Amino acid sequence: MTCAAYPLRGDNMKMRTLVYQTMFLSASHFLVRVIGFAMRIWLSRELGAMAMGLVELAGSAQMLLITPVISGLPAAMSRMCAKAESGERVRVLRSGVLLSLLVSLPLTVLAFALRTPLSLWLGDIRTLPALLCYLPCIPVLGVSCALNGYYYGSGKPVPPAVSEILEQIVRLFLTVRLVSALRGWPSMLRAAIPACATLAGETISLLLVLLLTGRALFFAPAAGSRKDALRELIDLALPLTGMRLVSSLMRTVQSVLIPARLQASGLAAGEALSRLGMMNGMMMPVLMLPSFITSSLSMVAAPELTRRQAQGRPQKRLIRRVLGATLLIGLAVMACVFVFAPVFSGVLYRQAELLPLLRRCCVLIPVMSLCQVTSGLMNALGLQGKSLRISLLSNFLSILLLYPLAAQPSLRLWGVIIAMAAAQVLTLLCSLRTLLLAAD
Repeated sequence: MTCAAYPLRGDNMKMRTLVYQTMFLSASHFLVRVIGFAMRIWLSRELGAMAMGLVELAGSAQMLLITPVISGLPAAMSRMCAKAESGERVRVLRSGVLLSLLVSLPLTVLAFALRTPLSLWLGDIRTLPALLCYLPCIPVLGVSCALNGYYYGSGKPVPPAVSEILEQIVRLFLTVRLVSALRGWPSMLRAAIPACATLAGETISLLLVLLLTGRALFFAPAAGSRKDALRELIDLALPLTGMRLVSSLMRTVQSVLIPARLQASGLAAGEALSRLGMMNGMMMPVLMLPSFITSSLSMVAAPELTRRQAQGRPQKRLIRRVLGATLLIGLAVMACVFVFAPVFSGVLYRQAELLPLLRRCCVLIPVMSLCQVTSGLMNALGLQGKSLRISLLSNFLSILLLYPLAAQPSLRLWGVIIAMAAAQVLTLLCSLRTLLLAAD
């Protein structure tokens, strides 16, 4: 056997490892998505479209608030841990947890002080109870995501997967028990139940991961300078955090803007909020079904792509394989959603109006899947700045189209969907071009 055969053999072993890890994460994410999907279906039937609209409004604010601690830092930790030795990984772990607390705790205090203006900005004061329940999630999620970034970068996906499953089980159990027990409560209080269950699930999940990470976090010897680790984490995390913060802000603006523009088209306020609940709380979870596989694929491939870049090895072959697999998954799910759309709309959600939305919008499934994976691969290659510019451009296009189209009586919700589709296509085209040029 020649020496040239050894790199090929090593690459094949790496690919097999990636496949096994992807299969494991996909199975765990599938279970998590099934639990979450079942919970959303049950909630939509128990709470109704209007209360689901309140849930979605509060959820969009939560995503905006937690973005600074769950986006850039975990990806930066994963990238640094993928290149580091064991002692250096411990230093990255401790620095990342410290940084997450330094950001999340002041942010929680600030959000609490501005809770009333924030709920008014969302357009409905009834979101306030849910917002108050979401606020403690900020530091809890910040530390959890930092620990998960350490595990993914170290090639150990089991602890994050187990903790995520535990979180979803707790959320499902508490949501069902509380919603069933409090049927006579006002909509604004019942809409806060998913937020309460989320806080409980995330807290228990964090305790589990802390238990598993305790030795490395508190007792293992660390190598390298904490100051240098903090500086590198900040340098890597800031562009991605900026990108996700802009995206979350734009999504929150859109969530606020959609009911307002639907009212401008002639709908009553309650009906406009119901349309938002139907789109974000019912249609979008179906369109995001492939993400339980594609997110696993992205999380497993990203550290390997980072290692190849650091070692000066070819990256384009891995990128093409990941994108090809993502496209096939997206097309398969698109076909399934088109065929089973009547089951989703009539049997699960009991919303006949959802059927044409699912049938026509399922073509976006492959596009959305590819956007998710290309974003993860670009971050692995250190292209966060370009991702930020692409995100700004696509979100600006979405709002630019949404404002006039959603107010047209002949379009309404279809105008929102057109704007979303245009932004997704633009994001995909720009991301693919950037990614493939960087891998040359």
